[in-house]
Amino acid sequence: MEEKYRIDPELNDVLDELSEEDYSALEKSLLTDGFKGAPIMVWGDVIIDGHNRYEICNKHHIPYEVQQINFENKEEAIRWMVRQQLGRRNLNPMQRIKITEKFRPFYKKKADENKSANGGDKKSELKNSAKAIKKEDKIDVRAKCAKDAGTSTDTYSKGVKILESGNEELIQQAIKGEISINRAYNELKASRKKESEKKQDNIIPSDTKSELQDLKENKRKESAQKVREARDEHGFDSPEYEDAKQQQLDVEIQINALENAVCNSDDIEKVKQIQKRYLDYLNDFQTDINWLLSMEFYKNDEEITNAVHSELRNCMERFKGINALINGMSIDELGCIVIEK
Repeated sequence: MEEKYRIDPELNDVLDELSEEDYSALEKSLLTDGFKGAPIMVWGDVIIDGHNRYEICNKHHIPYEVQQINFENKEEAIRWMVRQQLGRRNLNPMQRIKITEKFRPFYKKKADENKSANGGDKKSELKNSAKAIKKEDKIDVRAKCAKDAGTSTDTYSKGVKILESGNEELIQQAIKGEISINRAYNELKASRKKESEKKQDNIIPSDTKSELQDLKENKRKESAQKVREARDEHGFDSPEYEDAKQQQLDVEIQINALENAVCNSDDIEKVKQIQKRYLDYLNDFQTDINWLLSMEFYKNDEEITNAVHSELRNCMERFKGINALINGMSIDELGCIVIEK
């Protein structure tokens, strides 16, 4: 039979490649029983489902059936292909995650377009509230993918980490359902932890490791206790409280410096960027709060200035608390950003 259809590399990449064993079994079935089952689906002259059957049938001149389906664009075609794979047979969670990841770039593209069209960043959203992204237009890429895969966002994230790990043995075990995603993820973390500890043994002197342990197990608790005592005894606005918070921040900075000694430089830079952006935002917010604290407020002709100012100060303290957490960020064995309790 003369070939009439073509295989688009980008669309073909959406589909998993058959193993040699499965390909041979399919070829044997077609040679023995002929073409049966669902027709080969095509979009114009492009095959979107049935690539392997089309190839085998052409190779051995086996008659086959074709069905046309129309799409507005390639994105719509890929969405259809992903849906077909997800609904074709019983798949375990890891297989569903692997398939759904093929559509992540489109969700990411749409999220970026929405963000760009509505001010670009959070600061722009706040200053241009009329242009802020509507709630229904915001796209949580991870949540979208997890919903498509039928998993929780936590399970989806773990599955992606496994797929990106490069540990082919572990990946295949999870895809075949020989081990659960949670177990595979824990094994991956344990493996990375061993690698990290080995790296630390080669890079960090024993006295430095002892210092890090003391900072995390003792100094961190001591600094937190001093903050609580200063807050209870002197209040949020006291110099004693500010000094205690600074000492707590200094401890976290020391911990980060020692932990990041064995981290990938790109990961360290990522953490630094988050910390800087939040600090810049906090400084701007502090300026706005100070300005608001200079205002007087009334409700139904009754002055409520003190109540409003109190809420503003509480709000500022919450942001400072978040800042303390962000300054406590580090990179774990999988390259994830974590915040130690």
